[in-house]
Amino acid sequence: MFLSNINLGQYVPTGSIIHKLDPRAKLFSLLFIISAVFPAKNFFQLTFWAIALAAVVYASKISWGVLLRSARPIFFLVAFTFGFNLLSAYFTGDVSTSLFRAVFTSLRLVVLMLFAIMLPLTTAPLELADGLNTLLRPLERFGFPANECAMMIGMALRFIPLLMQETDKIIRAQLSRGARLDQGNLFRRVMAFFPVLIPLFIIIFRRADEIATAMEARGYDGGAGRTRRKPLVWKFNDTAAVIISVLAAGSYFVF
Repeated sequence: MFLSNINLGQYVPTGSIIHKLDPRAKLFSLLFIISAVFPAKNFFQLTFWAIALAAVVYASKISWGVLLRSARPIFFLVAFTFGFNLLSAYFTGDVSTSLFRAVFTSLRLVVLMLFAIMLPLTTAPLELADGLNTLLRPLERFGFPANECAMMIGMALRFIPLLMQETDKIIRAQLSRGARLDQGNLFRRVMAFFPVLIPLFIIIFRRADEIATAMEARGYDGGAGRTRRKPLVWKFNDTAAVIISVLAAGSYFVF
């Protein structure tokens, strides 16, 4: 019930070789990996990417417990995907094919999401925002607000753990008042969470207003002309990581 043990989007510094990579290299690598995992069609390809995921987790020095706790919110999506694919057996009559598709699609989604979660776990929010800002900067000539977009993503990643803590406090307060959030059928549980969602939205809007006021008071103008305390430097390891990701993604067309 409580969310205090969920560290969704929370940066875990370990000083590993993965953490030291340039955020742009991580974003490029994640893009190539997603492009190869998503269209995977057999268990051989999926096993290959599961082994690659295990290698990345080992190199990052992040425990599987931390990774799985971060991925806990996506388990509902995986369960829904499994049930939806299994439900198709009722209409098609082909149970074996539907079961295979349900299992394979769910496992593919798990591998895909775990790769995606490794990005915020191994990259500080400010570094990730700087990397996104650099990659999106060419779109500014077409009117795309690259600085604002990168800033919003970075701030969202920073405040996800805080919002989880606020949600946990609200749930504990409601339970102390006698609320039954984990009893009854699905409809009653959903309705019982309205006393949690309403104060949570109030806190979110209040925090957003406070941040906007603080940024205006400090003269924030969207990032134009701003400098970085730690400029991003592309190194040999970054090139090697991107090349390895490209070669691994290219293996999809071989096998």
